Order: sequence, then structure tokens, then C-alpha cells
Amino acid sequence: MITEATIDRVLERLEASPDTYEQEVNDLADRQPELMDYLTNEDVEAFTELERDLLLFAALVIWQAVESERPELEEVEGDTIAAAEERNYHQLSLVKAPSFRDRLTPFFEQTAQEDLLAFVEDLTLAEGEEEVSSEAREPFFVTLKTVIDVLT
Repeated sequence: MITEATIDRVLERLEASPDTYEQEVNDLADRQPELMDYLTNEDVEAFTELERDLLLFAALVIWQAVESERPELEEVEGDTIAAAEERNYHQLSLVKAPSFRDRLTPFFEQTAQEDLLAFVEDLTLAEGEEEVSSEAREPFFVTLKTVIDVLT
């Protein structure tokens, strides 16, 4: 399991060197090209620019946290990504709950990556400057949950 401490280390390192962010995104694109295609395809065009930036940042954090624990991480293929995304949308469609947060409960009950999922939940439901719109919450969460699934 990727721990909160690992996620925090990645966040601290990224915050300490913002000038290397673009290079780190390029490294993700080089080492996981199909995952990067998934994160930048036309489906994410519905997100605002801020939401797209936050999505890419979160995916970078997830990838680096996983890679720090599993340096021999294999390249993820498009079919694997598509299957994981379909499972996640299906899972989300099964839950009828009064709030979006409540709809996420089954994901926590069925994951070994609780800390990564909590990181994604916090970003998805954050309020303020980096808020994800209510319309974007579902695809934003599912996209990042899919990233977790295919990398772990």
C-alpha cells in the first residue's frame, strides 16, 4: 500500500522544486505514454483549464508515489486503462446516495490503496481556489481512480 507519508514526500518534493514540474510531466509522458494520452485526451476537454492542471498534477503525484515504492513499474496499456475506467464508472453508477462523498464509500471498502484514494477524494471535493466543479467531480474522480488502479 502507498502510504500517506509517501504521498506527502512526493508533494513536498514537487513543491520544493516547481521549476522541474514540466520535466517531471515529460518523464511521465515518456515512461507512461498511453497513460498520458488518457490524461490529455478529448474527454478531459470538458474540464476547465484549472481542473485539467489539477488532474495532471494529481496523476503525477500518484505515479511518483507508486514508482517510489515500485521502481520496476511496467508501462500501462490503453486496453488496461479502458477496462479499469469502465469498471470504475460502473461501480459509481451502482451507488445511489444523497451526496457525492457518500457515493465514494464503496471504493474505499474495496481498495488496498486507501491513502491514494483519500488524496483523490480530497482533491475532488476541495473547496476554494482549486475547486473541482460539481459537474466535473464524477469524471475527475473516476479518471484518477483509474490511474491508481492501473499503476497499482
